[in-house]
Order: sequence, then C-alpha cells, then structure tokens
Amino acid sequence: MDEYFKQDDPQNSDQQNNMEPERTKESFRQNASFDEKILLNEGMFYHSSDDHDIKKVTRVRIENMLYANTLQQTEAPVSTYIGRQGINQWILDNNVLTDIPTTFLKKYLYSKKARDAFYFYRDEYLLILELTQRLSGHLKTPAHKLMDEHLLDQEVWSYLSTSFATTKSKQRLINSLITYITGVTGYDTKEVLLFPPVKNLKKMVHPKLELYTKQLTKEGKSKNTINTYKNHINCMLSWLVNNMKDFTGNELHNIPILSIKEIHLQEFRSYLLMKQRKGDYRSITISECIYDVKNFFVFLKKSFGFPNPARKLKSIKAPRYHYRDLPTEEQLIEFFNVIDMYSQSPLLESVAFQLMVTLGLRSMEVSHVSWNDINLETKTIMIQSKGGKYHILPLAGKLYRNLELFQRFPLTKKYLFGDDPVKIVSQLKENYKLYSHVAGWNFPGALHLFRHCFVTNLAGKNPPPQILKELSRVVKMDTVSLYTHLNQRTNWLSQQINKLDYSPQGGK
Repeated sequence: MDEYFKQDDPQNSDQQNNMEPERTKESFRQNASFDEKILLNEGMFYHSSDDHDIKKVTRVRIENMLYANTLQQTEAPVSTYIGRQGINQWILDNNVLTDIPTTFLKKYLYSKKARDAFYFYRDEYLLILELTQRLSGHLKTPAHKLMDEHLLDQEVWSYLSTSFATTKSKQRLINSLITYITGVTGYDTKEVLLFPPVKNLKKMVHPKLELYTKQLTKEGKSKNTINTYKNHINCMLSWLVNNMKDFTGNELHNIPILSIKEIHLQEFRSYLLMKQRKGDYRSITISECIYDVKNFFVFLKKSFGFPNPARKLKSIKAPRYHYRDLPTEEQLIEFFNVIDMYSQSPLLESVAFQLMVTLGLRSMEVSHVSWNDINLETKTIMIQSKGGKYHILPLAGKLYRNLELFQRFPLTKKYLFGDDPVKIVSQLKENYKLYSHVAGWNFPGALHLFRHCFVTNLAGKNPPPQILKELSRVVKMDTVSLYTHLNQRTNWLSQQINKLDYSPQGGK
C-alpha cells in the first residue's frame, strides 16, 4: 500500500464556498452586480483615515496593486518577428551545437528541423540528449567525448535498443536514427533491434475514480496532481480491501462505494496516524491523503447524490508551505519578449499568459474566458472560479490595451483562445515549456507558477488582508500563504542556515 505514497508534495488545491450577498459590506465581495458598482465608482467603501482600512480601498488602489509594474506599464521593445519554426533554429544554435556530441546526431537533428517546435524539442532534442547521457554511462565515457564511431558499433545499438528504448517514442527514435545513419553510411544494424515490449502501466481503475479524474482534468489539474489524488484514493480503497472484512474479496476497481461508511474511514484515518507516529509517512502526506479522500466523496455526493461518509472525517493539520524561486520582473519581461518573437499568435498568447501573471487566473479559468465575460467599456472581466463562483476583476495596463487590439479580429471561436478548454490548456502547457526554455528559465512547476507570481507580487504591495484574500480568490487566508514566496524568504533562509552544523563533529 505504501506504493500510493510516492509523492510527498502534491500541488495545492483551493476550496471555494459561496459568500452571501447580504453579508458585511466591509469586504471585496464577488457578487457580480455589486462588483460592477465597485469597479465603476471611484470609492469602494466609506472613507477612513487608516491607510490599511478595507473601507477606503478604491479602484485606483486595486489597479495599482495589480498593474503597477513594468510588465503592464511599458511596451516591449520592438523585435524582429521570427515565428514558431524559429524556435527549432534557436535550439539548434544554442543547445544542439554545445550539448549534443557526434556529427551524426547533430546532422540528424538538423534533418528534423521542419517538425513542429514542441515535438522537435520533446521527441527529438530532449530524447537524443537523454540517449547520449545513457550511452555515456554505458561506455564510461564523458558525453562530450562520444564519437561517430560509437554509433557504428553493433553492441551500442543492441544496448540502446534493449535498455534505452523502453517507450514507443524512444523506439521510434532508435528506428529513425538507424534509418538515418544507414542512409548516410550504408551501415545496417536492423538485426540487433530487439526492442523490449512496452509495458502497459495502466491499471484497472474504479469507474467512479475514473470519472473523478476526468473532472479534475476539466478543472485544469496537472497530471502530477491528478496522479496524487488517484494514489491517495487508491490507498484508501486498498486499505479497505486488506483490512475491513466488509470488503474482503473485492478488487480496487469493483469496491461498492455505497458500502463505505464513516466507521471505515475513521479506521483508515487511525491507520494513517499510526504510520505517522512510526515515521513511515510525513504529516503532510497523510494530511493531503485525507483531504483528497474527503474531496472524492464530496464529488460523489454532488454528482450522484451518494451519502458522504467523510463528512465528519477530521482533517490533519500539517505545514504545507514550500519556498520556491520565482522569476523576477525582468525575467517575466523576457518571457513575453519570447512570445512576441516566436509565437504563431503573439497577441493571443500574450493575453492568455498576462491573465495568469497579472490576475492570477488558473489555466482552466483562462481556457473558459469568452468575450461575453469582458466589458471593455467598464474595463472589467468576469471569471468563474472553482465551485462556480463568479468574480469581477478590473482591467488596465498592457492587458487592457492588448484586449482592445485583440477585439479588432473576427470572433470565430467559442472561447477567447479556442473551442475546447482541455485543448487550450494543453497548448498553453506545451508552449510554456518552449518559451520558458528559450527565455532561459529553470523554475520548477508549470503554468501554476504564474499564480505564485501573482499572489507574491500582490502581497508585496501590502494590501489589506481582505483584499489580498479576495483578489487571490481563495476561501482562507491560510491558502494565500502557500503561494506567497516574498515575505517568507528571509525566514526560510534563516531556517536553512540554522540547520547547518559548524562544530568539528558536524563538519566531519
């Protein structure tokens, strides 16, 4: 069962609940009509002499929090437009010449220059880079000292075909390389291409869990996050099969969900706590496991009307903050310069990424934006967040100017960026990898990195806590702290320094 706890740092998942329109006026509420009134009028609340008082926050101040940075106030320097295929040439000039040894491999990559940029990057350059590293270890030779002669050795191809080509994409690469080298040299190694069968890693999944993962995909969750949810829920199901007589004889994929009761889940929680006390699991791991199990049953309640046995299941508190490096303002500007230079649709993609970094939109929220949500006259945009809750946010700066330009083009798509939200998110993820690579970024994480940038920059403006919470569109202030990597940096560094042991014993 421990196999389900391989990921100790699942991405954060915010919960949303509805705020009653009749509640206190001293908050940046998200009722649509009220927000329109806020954003149309100069004063948001009653005036107060306290600069940190929520009652005196105006639209001007909100815009300054969101748009007062170089990225939104200045136009990017005019650069020569190259287009998407120019990314391949950039990789050839800046990576292949320095990272890839042997003339054969270099020329092979040049022969693939016409491929789409993302597939050239992922399925050609990165795989060949991995191949050279694997071959370097096998031959006990530094990668930069590999020569063409090594690729004319049948033993080398025999090793690569059995030890490297473990996926279909790698097997296609080996075949393609063999065909290329044979065409260039007449060297034939087809008799040694004995590929191992590609393992089918797909396991039987409970139908309800399958539906839940599809819902998570629609919400824009990453593959790693979805796998973490699946691992945690499968851990619960596996424990029930192995420890509860009510489920003896069942497989994970056919457990009767309606037979799971509160007492079963309480026993599972006790098991997790025992594993924590023994040091087998970290507190954050079991905290996230219980959180994911509770969300699973909430989904079943909402979708099928199933009774929720996890309703009274107590959560386990655990520290969830992990400091991460974020791009500077200059690095963000360079990222958008790359878009302007290499994107097939520079204006379109600039708007998509600006929505993430300027307003903190999640990728799936971006994919659902349509022109019906945008009011250029009042300079507002309406966002539907988790839980179906609507938020009205102000538009200004370069984001607003780009939307004005964008509106001049014919409206042919259901949404601003396409017709299929899942495909929109997939395209944004793929292009993010390309643009961040060309921009020289080496930050962990994908599109959700921009939300971390947004909350961190917003917190740096020292807004009233209520404004920080509402503009971040989260339920609890605790959630905001997970995204904020500015104020905590000094404390984090201090904690790491304090862990160092400068004593003679510690230095050994």
